Amino acid sequence: MRVDPLDRSDPKRIGDITLHGRLGAGGMGRVFYGLTPDYEQVAVKVIREDLAGRAEVRARFAREIDALRTVQGAGVAGLVDASEEEDEQPWLAVEYVRGLSLKEFVESHGTLAVDDAAVLGVLLAGALGDIHRAGLFHRDLKPGNVLMGREGPKLIDLGLVAFADGPSDLTTSESTLGTPACMSPEQANTPKNVTSATDVYALGATLLFALTKHYPYDAPNLAALFVRIVNPEIAPNLDGLPAAFEPIVAAMLAHDPAARPELAQATAWLSDLATGDGTLLPAATRRLAVATYMERVSDPPEIEPPLPRRRDLSQVIVPGSVVALLAARLRDAYASNARF
Repeated sequence: MRVDPLDRSDPKRIGDITLHGRLGAGGMGRVFYGLTPDYEQVAVKVIREDLAGRAEVRARFAREIDALRTVQGAGVAGLVDASEEEDEQPWLAVEYVRGLSLKEFVESHGTLAVDDAAVLGVLLAGALGDIHRAGLFHRDLKPGNVLMGREGPKLIDLGLVAFADGPSDLTTSESTLGTPACMSPEQANTPKNVTSATDVYALGATLLFALTKHYPYDAPNLAALFVRIVNPEIAPNLDGLPAAFEPIVAAMLAHDPAARPELAQATAWLSDLATGDGTLLPAATRRLAVATYMERVSDPPEIEPPLPRRRDLSQVIVPGSVVALLAARLRDAYASNARF
């Protein structure tokens, strides 16, 4: 993620986190690059001040924080710290992942090889599985929300998460429903009634983009795009999709949610592709990371925590004690055998 200098109007600290740059801004707020007191690198999302007083915005943001606290998985960027419910300005900090998004990588370096795309699919399916096991749905999986990190891909942005125990009450005509390019027909029609099949569809759309550089549907404007997505008579565009992926992606992009494979079935198909040549998944993951991890010139420098100060044990060890005598013997033994 590109890091730009802080503006004069930007805060210098959020909670205990020192901010060192701006990662981006959107309709909901700004995202900063920061360091915790333990020198952990984080991306800090801060809600715009003019939106912080809106109950719907605060509830949606609180839901994102709850989701991040609930989900545990190597494929999801984890929560590091967050504001309290009563704080005037809501914010959250997640681990900072260096590297391009999948969208940026494909647009600048081309599509993925079949083997690498299969591994990507397995890892993203694993991240979705962690989210689903927590009783949640992501609802906004897309190439822009997949960061191709040094250790492999990471799924980010649970801002549109939905709880599996009932319809979301945070989707209104004024709030973002998701990304149309990867949106399932049922999400476009009834965004409050999504299921895990919605995330399966988005995974298929993301893999299609990774392999072909295009999405299931295209149109000259947003209204026309929605018409194409929700029309069961218009099949998704699978042009350029490698033959090995055609049955998998076609099934994941089925118009009827009930016709799509369960996430476990899709994972099994993708695993067969990823390890079909005998390569184990950890080795294949490493191959994918090597092939897709790209550092940016604008990335912040790696900051190592300072070495701890040496303690003066003379203030701790009592002279003449057993510990003091043992320390003296060890010091003398080292001095007599050391080669200077």
